Amino acid sequence: MSTTIVTQRQPAISEQKSNMIQIIRAFAIIAVALIHDCPPDEWQVYSRPFVNFAVAMFLFLSGYLTRDEHRDWKKFYFNRISRVLIPYIIWSLLYSIIMVKDASKLPFVLLTTTAYFHLYYVFVYIQFVLLTPLMLWLAKSKYRALGWLVTPVSIIAYMWYCHNMGQSPDVYVSIFWRDCCFGWFVFYYLGLMLGNKLIDCRLSMKTLIILYLISMPLQMAEGYVLWKIGAEDFGGQLKLTAVISSMIAVLIAYKVLENGYVDIRNKYLRLLGDYSFGIYLSHLLIRIVLNHVPYYTSIFYPLNSIILVSISLCFCYYGNKFLGKKVSRLLGLK
Repeated sequence: MSTTIVTQRQPAISEQKSNMIQIIRAFAIIAVALIHDCPPDEWQVYSRPFVNFAVAMFLFLSGYLTRDEHRDWKKFYFNRISRVLIPYIIWSLLYSIIMVKDASKLPFVLLTTTAYFHLYYVFVYIQFVLLTPLMLWLAKSKYRALGWLVTPVSIIAYMWYCHNMGQSPDVYVSIFWRDCCFGWFVFYYLGLMLGNKLIDCRLSMKTLIILYLISMPLQMAEGYVLWKIGAEDFGGQLKLTAVISSMIAVLIAYKVLENGYVDIRNKYLRLLGDYSFGIYLSHLLIRIVLNHVPYYTSIFYPLNSIILVSISLCFCYYGNKFLGKKVSRLLGLK
């Protein structure tokens, strides 16, 4: 990677690039559903490596689309945080009604993203929004290399802690780790740097694809070892090898966006990208409902995930049409 700093205003995003950003989001939200539906045990070891790029890709794109031209940071904070915080509160309440069933626990649930396990993403995203000015300063300073260390050091520290606790960390430590941005830091940081032309990726697309394929068996091997020693999240996205795979995946996405290797024109995928946040928030609640539908639970993986994503898309799309833009925005449907 080169490290040329630029000061000129970044050009507007082209229609082709905008389309591909939504297509990439579509693949990422499909990967999210595949992660959440993945069967336990050895399935996690051998299937998860191919979809563990999901959250990393969303965070990378958020950083990639954040330009170092914001001077009114208060407005930046308000626009981005209100965009996700209000939907978070609404969906947390909806999940709590079904899963928690104890009104006295609602304050704790809202403050810890424990209404349902996937809602941690909102808190992680908000932390990156708040840290954006500091991360941009770091990216342009002589200390920029420290940014690359945050994720691996924090993962190693957490793995060391889990090892010393017999792979069963304290529940509050687990909540802190899940809601903390440190494990995901490198993806948003990389997006900021590439999106603002502070660095560039000199590796060819062919090289990146080869490296990605090589990383798959490495991720499986680490997952297998963690499974055998009793680690709880042995298939997770924040294993060291998973972070490496996801870094390569987001660099592939970057190459696609910058060099226009492909230009997919697919209305279904475009809609998935457009409604990806709403699908992320709603799909597990929809799955809870579908689990009570005869024969749905007998649908085999990964077809069940594709069906779930399609139904979630219909829910968000027609919900947006029926409720209107203001209510849909409050719900985060689009």
